[in-house]
Amino acid sequence: MLYGNPSAFDSVHTLIDHRSVVNAPGIQLCMYETFERCEQVPFRTDELMFCAMVEGKKVMHHQSLQQARDFTPGQSFVIAADEQVHIDFPLATLARPTRCLTLEVDAERIANVAEQMSLSAQCSYHEQQPATLQLTHSTTTEAIYQRLAGAFTENKSDRALLIELATTELIVRLLREQDHHALLRCALHDPQATALHQVLSHIEQHIAAPLDVDTLARLACMSRSKFFSEFRRHLGMSPHAYILKRRLEHAGLMLERSKAVTETCFACGFNSISHFSRSFKQYYGQAPSTYIAQNNKREK
Repeated sequence: MLYGNPSAFDSVHTLIDHRSVVNAPGIQLCMYETFERCEQVPFRTDELMFCAMVEGKKVMHHQSLQQARDFTPGQSFVIAADEQVHIDFPLATLARPTRCLTLEVDAERIANVAEQMSLSAQCSYHEQQPATLQLTHSTTTEAIYQRLAGAFTENKSDRALLIELATTELIVRLLREQDHHALLRCALHDPQATALHQVLSHIEQHIAAPLDVDTLARLACMSRSKFFSEFRRHLGMSPHAYILKRRLEHAGLMLERSKAVTETCFACGFNSISHFSRSFKQYYGQAPSTYIAQNNKREK
């Protein structure tokens, strides 16, 4: 659906991602136009961004996507703050430019709306926060995007207010119609948390191996001090304490499956039976052998 021709209002300075801008408090509304075929055009977000396809076709590339995604009218992409995507424009020409409307919104605004709706994002820290979401418009959300696009032809003093109202309605509709948990997780997406998620995955995959904090910091692309600070901020404990906790939790599961104490000790990354037994008793309140015996009684 054609929302208008913003190039009639802003003179074109580039054939790739020419931008027309309208601002409101905490919101930036843009229309991007591309007039020639091109591939792998980088695009970075500063705040959470809703991208609504207007005319033509894009192909979106991002590390969170297993394969490139076609992006066509009637659809929108939600991109978390501080993320970079790469975009192909397979159909763009001077006669039929590819057009996309973007709405950059402070994540706090979405959190406030969600709070008023009594919604929250339910996920554990181990569940990676999505950096991108692809949505299909309902009739209602499509109409809201059309109203937002109409702001490019509005010259009234209340234009900013109209944009704010339409943006709030869009957020309400999306939270109601889409998976609000995924949408809120994307809105609250933290790049530092994503880096730490890679560290947590590495720990889980190498629970039996020696785990060096300097190696984990490099994996997170952080200095040692920054890594300790971010890890404690997100996980509530030091890396060493977290690794010990996960090893003991793995050990508990193995003992519940009737694995031997010695086998469990070394399979979970401990170097000695005595250290394992002391740590296990401190965490579970009983020795490994007692834990096995009690579990066997429960199963009988």
